[in-house]
Amino acid sequence: MHRHTLCRPLLLPAMVLVLSACAERPGSVPVVPAEELAAQVPELDAVHDLMHPLWHEAFPAKDFAAIQARVGEFEPLLAALDSARLPGILQDKQARWDEQKGLLRGTFDGLKAAAAAGLQDQTLGFLEAFHMNYEGLVRIIRPVVPELEVFHQHLYGLYHYYGPGYDLEKIRGAADGMAEAVPPLRAAELPARVAELQGTFESLVGTLGQKVTELQAALEDPTRADVEAAIEAVHAAYEEVEGIFG
Repeated sequence: MHRHTLCRPLLLPAMVLVLSACAERPGSVPVVPAEELAAQVPELDAVHDLMHPLWHEAFPAKDFAAIQARVGEFEPLLAALDSARLPGILQDKQARWDEQKGLLRGTFDGLKAAAAAGLQDQTLGFLEAFHMNYEGLVRIIRPVVPELEVFHQHLYGLYHYYGPGYDLEKIRGAADGMAEAVPPLRAAELPARVAELQGTFESLVGTLGQKVTELQAALEDPTRADVEAAIEAVHAAYEEVEGIFG
C-alpha cells in the first residue's frame, strides 16, 4: 500500500499530460485554402484565349492563313497545361483530365502537321477535333449542375480536412452548409444534353439529403465512430450523384 501511495503523485500528472495531449483542440484543423476550392485551371483559360478567335472567326471563314499563322502559339500553352496541377476539389477527376489532355495533344500534333504541310481541309478538320477535345477538358472542370458544386465545396473541406482532424466545430459548420445546399440541389434541372438523367438525379439527391440529415443527427450527441461513419455515408452518396454524369 505504501509503495502505491508513493507512486500515485508521480502517475497522475503523467496521465493528465497524456489526456491533455489527446484532448480535442477546437480550431486545430486549418480552414481549407480558398485555392483548393476553386474549380479553375488558369492554364486552360490561356488556351481558350488563343482558341477563341481561331474557332469563332478563322474557322467559320475557312481562313487557313490565319490558322496556319497562329497554330504554333499553342505549343507553350499546351506544355504549361500538361504540367498544371488540378486544385484539390478536382483531384478526383485527375484520371479523366489526363486522358483528355492526351486526346488534346494528339489532335494538336495532327493540326500542326497539317498546317505545316499546307493541307487546308485537313487543318480545318484537325482544328475542329482540337476544339472538341478542348471542350472536353472544360466540361471536366465545369460542373454539369452548379448547385452540386456548391454542395461539393462544403463536402471537400469536411471530407479531406475537418473529418480526419475531427474538428467538431468545423464539421458542424460543413454539415450546416451542405444542408443549406440540398434544397437548391433538389430543385435543379439538368441541362438538355443530360435531361434523360433527371429522374435518377432527383432520386440520388434525395438519398444525399437524407445522409446529410443523418450526419446532423450524429452530431447532436457525437461519438467519433458515428460521426466518421456518417461523413463517409455523405461522401458515398455524393459520389453516386456525381457519377451519373460519367
